[in-house]
Amino acid sequence: MGIKSYVIKNSKELIGRQIDFDDFKLNYFTGTLKITDFKMFEPDNVTNFVSFDSLIIDTEIYRYFKNEKVLEQVYLKGLIVNTILQDSSFNFDDLIKFHTLDTDSTKIEDTEPFQYFLSNLELKNAQFIYNDRNIDNITDIEDLSFFIPFIGWNQEKKSNVDVKFNLKKGGSITSSFNVNPVDGEFDANIAVNELYLDAFYKYVVEYANINSFNGKLNSQIYISGNINEAIKSIISGKVTINDFEMTDKQDKKFLAAKNLKVALQKIDYANSTYVIDSLNINDTYTFFHLDSISNNLFEIFKLNESNQNASTTTIADRSSIDSSADKIYYAINHLNLNNGVLDYTDNLTGEEFDYHLSQIQMESDSIFSSSKWVNIYSDMLLNNRGTLNAKIGVNPQNTDNAEINITIEKFLLSDINIYSNHYMGHDILEGDFYYNTKTEITDGTITSENKLLIKSVAISSNEKGLYKLPLKFALFLLKDKNGDVNLDVPVRGDLNDPSINVGKIVWTTFKNLIVKTAARPINFLAGLVDGDPKELEEITLTYTDTIPSEKSIKQLNKLIDLENRKEGLKIEIVHFADLNLQKEAIAMAEVGSLYNIETKKDYLHDLKGFETFLFAKVESDSLSVKDAVLRWSTNQNLDSLVNDYNSKLIKNTQDYLLEKNPFTKIQVIVADPKEPEHSGSNSKFKMTYNMLDDR
Repeated sequence: MGIKSYVIKNSKELIGRQIDFDDFKLNYFTGTLKITDFKMFEPDNVTNFVSFDSLIIDTEIYRYFKNEKVLEQVYLKGLIVNTILQDSSFNFDDLIKFHTLDTDSTKIEDTEPFQYFLSNLELKNAQFIYNDRNIDNITDIEDLSFFIPFIGWNQEKKSNVDVKFNLKKGGSITSSFNVNPVDGEFDANIAVNELYLDAFYKYVVEYANINSFNGKLNSQIYISGNINEAIKSIISGKVTINDFEMTDKQDKKFLAAKNLKVALQKIDYANSTYVIDSLNINDTYTFFHLDSISNNLFEIFKLNESNQNASTTTIADRSSIDSSADKIYYAINHLNLNNGVLDYTDNLTGEEFDYHLSQIQMESDSIFSSSKWVNIYSDMLLNNRGTLNAKIGVNPQNTDNAEINITIEKFLLSDINIYSNHYMGHDILEGDFYYNTKTEITDGTITSENKLLIKSVAISSNEKGLYKLPLKFALFLLKDKNGDVNLDVPVRGDLNDPSINVGKIVWTTFKNLIVKTAARPINFLAGLVDGDPKELEEITLTYTDTIPSEKSIKQLNKLIDLENRKEGLKIEIVHFADLNLQKEAIAMAEVGSLYNIETKKDYLHDLKGFETFLFAKVESDSLSVKDAVLRWSTNQNLDSLVNDYNSKLIKNTQDYLLEKNPFTKIQVIVADPKEPEHSGSNSKFKMTYNMLDDR
């Protein structure tokens, strides 16, 4: 039986699998072996596992007797290897088992080591096919070739291996390895050209709910180390990804970048050191959708599931994680994001809210894990109009210490009309918003000074609104002579308290300011006329006044001045008086007037004579003065007198206002008789403030 027939027939016993080949030639004199059309089958004896077109091995047999292994040539062409992963098993596991020796029962004798000389090692047009059946994905490496001129046991220079292959789905990889077989030192240069990322789509799908994963990767990676301690190798180089894009399950683009460049300065896995010299991301796009429970990015990347799992992590686990994290050193010397776009949307109010951020710039220098302070700068365009400029400083070692400075200009208030309508019951028709905040966080305690400037704001009210804040009137009051609203909103709180929510603090502070402003408008209006708020709140009168007193006139003058200074302000002067008490006072005044007519004396300065006069009129001296006046007044129409007094007071007051300003819109009116404030009240004017109806 020939060698070929013997080997094929007994291949399972010899090497663990059935094989077949076309030609087998062995020259015993030259030490040359040639095999063509070789096939190794799967256990089913039908499917190819490994095959190649031709193998040539040229040895120098005689040097074997000098304890030297010499290969003049190894040439392998057309190699095809089919690797399959199913669950956790590979299709070559049986071969590994077959060729695994029982080292415990086999005694290896000490022998003198061979000296080896290997020349002209060449692999040409090889193909490796990796079928991961767990995710139904096939990776096909084509046209793999390399050539090694020489490897010797005593060589002083490194051997060079140049490898190049293509991926069937797109892209190629070329590499150059230089290895010293004596001491194991090596260096490698690996270049990836136009590698299509969609080839890895099915691997990414395990961690993300996506429909596509696209982009092209180019890289130039340098690796140096020792093959005996490969884990201590040092990696550096450059990585570029172009036209990166991911779409969600609805085929909507949610993450993209035109260009991403990473310059790796040093990756030292063994020492947990990761240094990136520069990270540049250009023309990015992010779509972010927020709902009341989560957001689209958490859903896509399954972070909600991760958070649930994280909640079950024990204290010991966390301590272990924290301890490992402390040992990691990372650095980004230069970070730059250029021309980013973020589309934000939510339906928290029941209506869809969309907002567009563009021209996003972000940069930072020297982000180190050991840094005590890191500054990040950012600029962006708000809905194609407003601008935002930010500087954020933080201590990476302790995030309870930070500084946040943000300036917003020309933010269009109508952009947030949906929120204003829902929460405050107002439609913002127009207006520009300017905002500046300086926030310091020290050991978790926040101190924030917020300055807001609102220009040319116009608001309409409706009956809706979760809180129904008097925003329209409050902003009207807060406007200065230029129509601008300047607000200072300080925020204080302890972030270490889990019940503290910064957003709620800001909202509550703003809400309280609006409510207090609308509830006590006098506090804001008094400053316009350099007046005491009390002067603009109430004018004290007597029951018998029919014309404004000198003091009242001064207060009325301030109201005229205020009306002129605050265009659109509605002022109403409302008269209150206890009519029963006023009747008594008027009756006394009428009797006093009669006494003056008949005696030519003032009853207030002649009380004894007045009492005698009064008792004579009622023909009784046993009554009190008050009761005597009431008895006398039974013949008087006091209701008519009270009405006459009050009418004259209101008319004369209104006439005075018109005399001072013929165009005044200040109204003097009588309070509703049902108002409880009449009871026990002296005669007085109370001022109310609002906006004119036509505004």
